[in-house]
Amino acid sequence: MKYLSLCILLIIAISCNTPKKEKKVELKEVPEIETTKEVVIPEKKEIKEDNQLIVILNNPKAINDAKALITNSGLVWNDLNINVKGIKSAIITVPTGKKDFWVQRLLESNTFETVETNNEEVLKAIKIKLENRLISIRKTQCFGDCPVYDFYINKDGKAFFNGKKYVAKQGKHEFQLSEKELKELTSKIEKSNFSSFKDVYDDPKVMDLASSYIFCDGKQVEIRLWQNIPNNLIDIHEYATEFLYTKKYLE
Repeated sequence: MKYLSLCILLIIAISCNTPKKEKKVELKEVPEIETTKEVVIPEKKEIKEDNQLIVILNNPKAINDAKALITNSGLVWNDLNINVKGIKSAIITVPTGKKDFWVQRLLESNTFETVETNNEEVLKAIKIKLENRLISIRKTQCFGDCPVYDFYINKDGKAFFNGKKYVAKQGKHEFQLSEKELKELTSKIEKSNFSSFKDVYDDPKVMDLASSYIFCDGKQVEIRLWQNIPNNLIDIHEYATEFLYTKKYLE
């Protein structure tokens, strides 16, 4: 009996230590979900406020000064978009929401003739305006009360005056030359051989002088000191500016 009990315990111990067979788990195949429509993620449209301006330089030879003014003001200079003889225009980027502010500030700097919102229509209008220009005269400030203004005459005889400081009439004004006046002015320009004039008439030793910039036929002439000036150039300047005294824009 004793041996029988021992044999039974031995059989139980062996059966407990025998490794159990792993149950085979059958994986059922999950059917694919059929999609009849393509999932499209809509693109996020970025709406940008127009913050580019087109500027025309008053002095086409002072590109570096104009560029320095723009960059020192924290704006972005995007290179020249009009770069022909005597005409320089550039695209600049201003902070979003500050466009009107910078239009006013840049115009007040007297560095730019035109500051407008950049778009195709404006650019086209500017090109037409410049191509139609016969002559322009710009006067800068001196330390005293020298008249400061922009004045230009188109090939069709339409004249534009913008009085800035020390003039009889400030602001923008327009008038029309008569056919006889336009013919006379055109004749003086054609006979002058404007391109033969020097770029600058000046004496750096003489201080406190205003500059007169005369632009005609793709060339700009700067006059600070009215000495040794060709008679033809003086004649053109006097004939054109006489209209401003006749119209009482200058005194």
